[in-house]
Parts: sequence; C-alpha cells; structure tokens
Amino acid sequence: MQDEKLRQVLRIHAGRLVGDGLPLPDVQTAERALKSWDEWFDFWSRRGAEYEQLADEELAVGHDLTAGRLFWFGSMAHHYAQFLWWHDAAVKTVGQEEKSRLYRRAAPLLQPAARPFEVVVDGLRVPGFLRLPPGPGPHPCVILLGGLESTKEESLLFEDLCLDRGVATCAFDGPGQGDFLGQSVLRPDFERFTSAVVDFLESEPAVAGDRIGVLGRSLGGYYAVRSAACDERLRACGVWGAFFDLSFFEDLSPSAAVGFAYVSGFAQPADAREFLQRSIDLSDVAGRLNCPTYVLHGGADDLIPVSQVEKLRAALPPELDVVWDIPPEGNHCCHNMHHLVRPRMADWLADTL
Repeated sequence: MQDEKLRQVLRIHAGRLVGDGLPLPDVQTAERALKSWDEWFDFWSRRGAEYEQLADEELAVGHDLTAGRLFWFGSMAHHYAQFLWWHDAAVKTVGQEEKSRLYRRAAPLLQPAARPFEVVVDGLRVPGFLRLPPGPGPHPCVILLGGLESTKEESLLFEDLCLDRGVATCAFDGPGQGDFLGQSVLRPDFERFTSAVVDFLESEPAVAGDRIGVLGRSLGGYYAVRSAACDERLRACGVWGAFFDLSFFEDLSPSAAVGFAYVSGFAQPADAREFLQRSIDLSDVAGRLNCPTYVLHGGADDLIPVSQVEKLRAALPPELDVVWDIPPEGNHCCHNMHHLVRPRMADWLADTL
C-alpha cells in the first residue's frame, strides 16, 4: 500500500507528469512499483541516468535527433526527481543540477535547437533558451514563465506547439526558480527580469520585436500579468492558472506552503507569510493591463482556488479583451486536460501575435 504523500502526488500530478513529457510507461511503473514517497527521488534519478546512457549510445552512431530527445527525457526525469523535494535541499539541488546538465546536452540536438542566452539584471546572470521556427523570420515570440516548481527546461512540449504554429519561444528562470535560485530567492519585482528578456529579444533579428507576448504557468501566471501590465511592449498575456495574490496562504497545501518558504529563503512557512503576501499581489498593477489576455483555470483546481479568477476578473479593466477558459472538470492548470487545453492556448498565441 502506498503512503499518503505518494498517493497525493500521483493523484494530483500524474496528468502534469505525462503532459510535460515524462513517458507514460515510466509514470505507470512508478504507480505500480513505488510504495513510499521516500523512494521517489531515487526512482526518477535512476531513470534519468538510464536515459542519458541510451542517449550516448544513439549519439555515438550519429542518431542526433533520437539522442536529443533521450537527453531531454533524462532531464525531465531529474526534474521530477527533485519535484516537491523541499525537505532536503542538498538532494534537491543535485536533481536540479542534473536536470540542467542533461538539458544543455539536449539543447543543440533538438529540432529546432534551443539556443542558450543570458541577460544581466542587477549584476545577476539570468539564464534562458530561445527556440526559433524554421525560416528567416522575423517571427513572433512568446516568453514562457515557470511557477513555483516549473522551470525553463520543462516547457519543451508546449514550445513545440508554439513552434509548429510559427511562434518562437523564449524560456528563462527568474528569481526563486531553477538555475537562478542559487543567485536570488523570490523577489517582488519579477517583471524587471521579464523586461530585460524583452530587451534581449528586441535585439534578435529573427524575432519580431513588435510581436512579443508572455505566458506563465501557476505562479508564472501571476508573473505574466505583472510583466505585461508593467511593460507595454508585451502584446499578449497568457495566464495558465489564475493567481492574483496569496490571500489564501493559510489554505495552501502543506507541500506548497513549504515550497513557497523554500524559494523565498525562509525556513518555515509561518516565517515567510508576511513577505509572500506583501510580495505576491496584483492589486497595484492589474488595472494597467492593456493587451489581449487569455486566462485558463481549472474549475476543480484544489491548489489555487477559483476565487482567484474572480479577483482577477474584478481587477482587470472592463474594456480589456479577455478570453476566460474555465473548464469545470480541470484540475490545477488543467493538467488533467493537457491534450485539449494546451493546443487552445498555442492557437490563441499564434492568432494574437
């Protein structure tokens, strides 16, 4: 019999694991074989190492495309090894480093390739990847923002949806995220980092500087609204999970509360509460949003309450062009409906940009 933590993770996140690219047979094996949450990290870490070995074998015989995808499977396995592993920072860091290392091996072998870049904000080096559709461009581009536990390496399948529609993609880690967490914990001014990435994209000949949008997932949805409201160069705003503020902090799951504290540099959720509620609040900027906006939120989301949608709706300018996509059966970010909702978002971005 599985322990409660493992059952909860699989119940809530199985759709996300598959939707983000973990092979279904691996997820099914985890469901059958694992009995305790304590086994989680080692299981996925082993899968990551196995995929790297397979990738090296394919690379040795010149099968670059196959090798690239296998390296990425390994990267994703390491990502989900450290997923929610808040209780052991040293082990979590190893998983993060392995994820990044394998993605860097995958990046030049992907089709289209993922080109690494860095921008500097306040002396901090912000890492990201740019992917361009075929052809000379200039192409419209969407900046993809992760959330509490999603990072630049995790968006490949959604990037592919955008690239298939002629939209370039740009994913980066900001304060409190992925590779950047070692330089900076969560900050209230995430929008400054997005604007620095817009500066970089405007300098790219293959990117149409007047057709740049932003889409963020979960906490990244909060960052997307904040970024677009503060930078009029962003011509479309996708909110993949409405997140207006942390007024519901006391109702967070224990894992999410610990996670928010972890990325903010606090030992305990109670210590982080005041900082987080002050730092995560769209009240001061939501009324300034003036670009077309798409809001996706699961009606059955048990991590971020649907009341956050209503807060956002009430705060946005009444004349704003907003598509509200709230499937009643959708869970957090509608990961249980990934095959339906993600192409809709990609279509909207392509149509809008």
